[in-house]
Amino acid sequence: MTPTITPSQITDPPPAALNRSDGQLTGIFEPPSGFVLSAISRHKLIVLLCVAAFTLVGLAVGRSSKVLYTASATLQVGQVNPNSPGFYGYVQSSASLATAFSRSIAAEPVLAAVQHKLGLAPSAALGRLSAEPIPQAPAFRVAATGQSELAAVQLANVAANAVIAYEGQSNSANPEAESLLHEYREASVRVQHATENIAHLAHRYHGKIPKSLLARAEADKNADSARYRALGSSYNAAVLSQAPRTGLVSLLAGAASASGNRSSKIELYGFIGLLAGILVGCSAAVLRERLRIRGRRAGADMEMPRSHPA
Repeated sequence: MTPTITPSQITDPPPAALNRSDGQLTGIFEPPSGFVLSAISRHKLIVLLCVAAFTLVGLAVGRSSKVLYTASATLQVGQVNPNSPGFYGYVQSSASLATAFSRSIAAEPVLAAVQHKLGLAPSAALGRLSAEPIPQAPAFRVAATGQSELAAVQLANVAANAVIAYEGQSNSANPEAESLLHEYREASVRVQHATENIAHLAHRYHGKIPKSLLARAEADKNADSARYRALGSSYNAAVLSQAPRTGLVSLLAGAASASGNRSSKIELYGFIGLLAGILVGCSAAVLRERLRIRGRRAGADMEMPRSHPA
C-alpha cells in the first residue's frame, strides 16, 4: 500500500539548502552583494591573462607605429646687452614683441620661402610648423615636425631664417619713404630743367636776357630747388626713422637634432592596452562566475527529491 503524504508532513528544506556555498538562494538569479569582486577574486588568473595579453598588444602597436620627429630653433628679438641701464625694460618690451613675432610663422612670405627651398606646399608646411614665445624672455621658438630627423631639422632652420627675413623686410618698409623718394626724383629733374632753361635763354639772347624773362626763369629754378631740398630732408628723416633691416630678429640657436615620439607612443598604447585588458578580464571573470553558478544551480535542481501523489 502506497503511503499518503499530507501537506502537514511537508517540511521546509534545511537551512543548509537555503544558504549555499556560492551565496545564492535556490531559484534566485540576482547576484549577491559583492558578486563582481567575488568573481574577479575567484577568476583572477583570467583577469591577469587578459591584462598581460592586451598590454603586450598595445606595446607592440606603439612600437610599430610611425615615429614623428620634432626639431626647434630659437629666435631672439633685438640684441641683448645685460650691462645696459635699460636692460630690464628691454626684456619686458621684447618679450611682448616675441609674442607678436611668433605669429609670423603663418605669414604667406614665410610659407612661400619654405616652399621655394624645400618644395613643401604652404598647407602642408603650416600643419608641420608652430611657434611659441619663451615665457619671460625676449625670444621665441620655432618648432617643426617631420617623418625623419633630417626633415624636421631642415624645416625648422628654413622656417626660422624665413621669419628673420620677413620681419626685417616688413618692419623696415615705410610707404611714406617710398613716396618721398619718388617726389624727390621728380623735383631733381625739375631743377635740372630750370637750370637748362636759363642756359637756353642766355644762348638765345646772346647773354642779354630780358629782365622779365630772367626773373621768371630764376624764380622757377629757386622754387624747384627749395622743393628739392625740402623733399630731400623729409626723405632722409623717413629713412632714419625706419627700423633696421638686420638685428631686429636674429637666430639664437638653430636646430641641430630632433627628438622622436616613439617612447611616448609606446607608453600611450601600452596604457590603453592595460585598461582594455582590465575591462575585458573583469567582464570575462564575471561571465565565467555566472556560468559556474548557473551550472551548480541546475545540478542542485536535478538532485532534489520529488514528491509523488497517491
